[in-house]
Amino acid sequence: MTADKRGPRIHRMTLFKIPDEMNQKRLLDAYHVVAEEQKKDGKPYILQLTAGKTLPNDKSKGYTVASYIEFASLDDMHYYDNECLAHSLLKEMAPSLGMMEPPTILWFEKSNLAAAQDEP
Repeated sequence: MTADKRGPRIHRMTLFKIPDEMNQKRLLDAYHVVAEEQKKDGKPYILQLTAGKTLPNDKSKGYTVASYIEFASLDDMHYYDNECLAHSLLKEMAPSLGMMEPPTILWFEKSNLAAAQDEP
């Protein structure tokens, strides 16, 4: 897929503090459903979705699960937040996961600062 002509791609990160490993798995399973079921106008609209448990380190500040989603436009991200059935099911289930606080959600427009070089 290519970037939407309406503007730059939008990158969204969501960070969760869920202490219980079974509840972390439940959240990751819900993200798998989002990846499989996400549709806008009958077609998949999420360009990339990645989610996983964070690796233990001193800088994690208690975050145990992270997700990254790339959208073609800000409109697509707003659709995800407000109209996507797959995401609404995830949001309905989330309060039962024992989160220590609401998730931290950030989004930004891509700015390539460095890129890996292919070897000759």
